[in-house]
Amino acid sequence: MNKYAIILAAGKGSRMQSIDPNHSKVSYPILGKPIINYVLDALKPLDFKKEVVVVGFGGEITKSLVEKECDVVWQKEILGTGHAVQQAEPLLKDLEGETLVIYGDTPLVSPQTISSILHIHEKENNALTVVSSILPDATGYGRMIREEKSNHLLAIREETDCSEYELGISEANTGICVFDNKLLFKYLKKMDNKNNRKLFYLSQLVELMLKDNLPVGSFVVEDMVEVFGINDRIQLAYAAKIMRKRINNKLMLEGVSMEDPESTYISPTVKIGKDTIILPNTTLIGDCDLGTANEIGPNVVLENVKAGNNNKISNITIRNKTLGDNEKLGE
Repeated sequence: MNKYAIILAAGKGSRMQSIDPNHSKVSYPILGKPIINYVLDALKPLDFKKEVVVVGFGGEITKSLVEKECDVVWQKEILGTGHAVQQAEPLLKDLEGETLVIYGDTPLVSPQTISSILHIHEKENNALTVVSSILPDATGYGRMIREEKSNHLLAIREETDCSEYELGISEANTGICVFDNKLLFKYLKKMDNKNNRKLFYLSQLVELMLKDNLPVGSFVVEDMVEVFGINDRIQLAYAAKIMRKRINNKLMLEGVSMEDPESTYISPTVKIGKDTIILPNTTLIGDCDLGTANEIGPNVVLENVKAGNNNKISNITIRNKTLGDNEKLGE
């Protein structure tokens, strides 16, 4: 079955408190790489036929980050998630297949999780599969409303429309979902904005499809970190900490030694050969490509540096250079 993806990246991100009026939330870097590019990288192994990024606030910056990989459409007015998805209609509406909708501010989602969501959607032959997570504090999220005895999904209620009882529900809507593509655009036309914020919510399609007896399923993500969305700089730092650990663990399992992973910052684009030792307070960012048996650190910053083998580099900052073998740089 053909797969398509719509990545929602039009939000203003006002809680980032930037003085730059054109700084889109999804363009903030984690270890030198923009948030939205992590999301796109998670989609790459899954053979999507078309990916559409919806941009709005700070859209030119976001567009410059993604336009070589994806189609870009504009949400000129921020009128809700359903309205955002509608902007992709000219590119997708007549295509057969399934469409993943995902937020551009969820950099920790993995290809494996997305693959599992798609698998469940196909296995159950759903018109719509929504993704939820059980959170210790679901504040800020829509709530999954289920029938008490059967546990069948009845609706998704946006937080501003929840009753006091519904606010106590811990199962939160992550905003990630998969649709039959043609049904998606058919039912988007049936949306209304009769809610407290007067917005067109994509989540309304749950009730609309259930009303027509279409199969609507759900997928509960076990690791809430995977669907963690970034809204402020505290959350940005939290995501960076998790991503740093993932990157460092992967490199160590591949044969790179790190004396202190907690003080080692490495971009996901960096390549490091086996038997290289990374000493404390080392930062490797950009397109670094380091050979084998190097000793890097302590107190080193390398940016866009290519190096051969058996080098010793300490207490120095180097940018945009190519090094050979057996060199000794720094103190």
